[in-house]
Amino acid sequence: MTFTKSSIAVLVSIICTHAWAQTDNSQNEIESITVVAPQPDGIKISSNKLVTLPGTGNDPLKGLEALPGVVLATPNTGGPVAQPAIRGSSTNDNLYLTDGLEMGYIFHNDGLSIYNPLLIESFELKTGAWASNYANANGGVILTQLRDPSPDTPTNVIDLSFFRSGFLYEQAISPDAAFYVSFRESLVHTYVDNFIEDEDFSFSVPPRNRDYQAKLIWDIDNNNVLRATASGAKDYIEIEFDADGRDIGKNPDLASGQRYQSYFHSQAISWQYTGDNLESISSVNVLTQNQQEREGDIFRWDADITKIIVKSDNQYIADSFTLDFGIQLKQSDIDYLSSGRLLPCNTEFKVCPPSYFSPTFSQQGSLTVRDYHAYASLRGDISPRWDYNIGLAYLATDSNSQRYLEPRARIGFDVTDKHKLNISYGVHHTLVDDYQYLIPQYGESTLEASESTHYTLSLDSNLGQGLGLKTELFYKELDNLIVANPDAQKRRLTQHVAGEPTFDDVASGESYGIELLLNKQLSEDWYGWASIAYSKTERDNPLTNQQFNSEFDLPWVANLVLDYKWNENWQIGAKWRFQSGRRYTQVQSATPYTEINNQPLFYIPQYGEFNAEQWGNYHRLDLRADYQTQVFGLESTIYIEVLNVYGSKTVQELEYNIDYSDFEKDYQFPDMPLPSIGITLNF
Repeated sequence: MTFTKSSIAVLVSIICTHAWAQTDNSQNEIESITVVAPQPDGIKISSNKLVTLPGTGNDPLKGLEALPGVVLATPNTGGPVAQPAIRGSSTNDNLYLTDGLEMGYIFHNDGLSIYNPLLIESFELKTGAWASNYANANGGVILTQLRDPSPDTPTNVIDLSFFRSGFLYEQAISPDAAFYVSFRESLVHTYVDNFIEDEDFSFSVPPRNRDYQAKLIWDIDNNNVLRATASGAKDYIEIEFDADGRDIGKNPDLASGQRYQSYFHSQAISWQYTGDNLESISSVNVLTQNQQEREGDIFRWDADITKIIVKSDNQYIADSFTLDFGIQLKQSDIDYLSSGRLLPCNTEFKVCPPSYFSPTFSQQGSLTVRDYHAYASLRGDISPRWDYNIGLAYLATDSNSQRYLEPRARIGFDVTDKHKLNISYGVHHTLVDDYQYLIPQYGESTLEASESTHYTLSLDSNLGQGLGLKTELFYKELDNLIVANPDAQKRRLTQHVAGEPTFDDVASGESYGIELLLNKQLSEDWYGWASIAYSKTERDNPLTNQQFNSEFDLPWVANLVLDYKWNENWQIGAKWRFQSGRRYTQVQSATPYTEINNQPLFYIPQYGEFNAEQWGNYHRLDLRADYQTQVFGLESTIYIEVLNVYGSKTVQELEYNIDYSDFEKDYQFPDMPLPSIGITLNF
């Protein structure tokens, strides 16, 4: 059993939403906005219409999966929910900011974001060689902007559904001040067992999640705005394996079950100043987190993390140039408890040996890490047809006294009035913030930041009538990637591994490809986009002398999104996705391990070449129709949505039996047509 299968039932929370709302009807007017806006270093999406995008469960941030350069990667171990892997980088190499502030995490264990969709104003995906004001990321930068409370349009919303319930309360305090508070909680725990067909496990704590956002805005005067924000989320689940089931049969260390819990609270105050030539936003953010992970007796991690983040972003606008500059100071205090088997493992680079042979460890301690980021960038026009953006970022941490200078540069050239060429270059680093890698015994305190160098060449073309085409070539070099030391992995009881370093930052890789995005801006009738991307992602592990395809190597990804306003009442939409099958490692045979009575305690699998095999291609069609009408005299929207319309089945992994002689196929969710219906009432 993997956690993926247990999370399948949770994912049904994207269907069958029913909502009753009290709101100002002016917020529901259709506006002419840009849904997909190509940027020199990525793509920006306005969310006003993406709430109705098929397959997103009314969550605009789910639109990320339909953008070029994004692969939804589920770890080889199953993992909770697929996360965005961008241009060959790990899912842990992304930077997520909300209103410019760091959050604990962005996605729940059901795959939906932690934000009330009525609050999301826009989100932006930066995919490579971005400007110097964003640091500590190798993969991508995802910026979410939540709207400010409005003193003029108070909103009161109550959402009630079989899967999630919550409320949004928005009110003015004065003509210059307003606030909102949102809270949501999942309800899937009340019936999730009905969706589980696997008889080898049960939920001792069913999957649950909740989230909240609050914002207070005060327009002090024409130049100064004060914002106070609070955000938080919690996810937790606990799984119990059957004593005679295949999971414990394959690994006795799983007898105590699995548990995953995480939560965070963020409280921040920010001050925005707008002058004639200077704009600045300064903030103080207190972020508290809890991380709990227990995988049987193999590994346990329980950490309380407190981060204090002070930052200032400034922009000076002159006649011929714009200067961006800023600084961020962050202190992280980590109190942790860690125990389990002393088996260093990183499934991105190698299949891990059985945990049973490794010695146990247990420790409790604390870490304090201070990080620093300062930047400056200059942008402007060289001539009527040439423009530039050059910058330098300084990233540092007191962990091993690491210091990095990151040059960034972009040159733009207007080939014609309708075609613009951009050439970009950037050096990026990701500091080690998975603190399990840094603690004594299990980790290595000498590990340093991973590094990537980005090169991009893009052409933005205006095709007229709201159509735009973005074509981009990219190449990315990856260095200093963390890999487990095979000499520290015990494969038999008599093997001696004491004194060997557990992890090293010596692995490397590369990723390259081409992406095309054709988008149609929102007009009176329809919007949409089509994208196709081809890429190649490889890794090099010098500790095993292996070069192989990365688990994020899914060469072909294509998306087609269409939304059409049929008439004043009907709006219909479709989303189709094609993706190459995921990589996996084939089990070739298995050897029994015996201790007493010559009865196998478990079987040790022997694997083929790492990540050499690949599942069949994945494709899926989602449809949605929205109908504007009146119910009981109230302005209402009734929608019908069908996921995976033609019942496409794509293997995600194989569930082997105890001796690895047979297996069952585990399919990506949903593997059959899944309909839903919902209603929104506006009072």
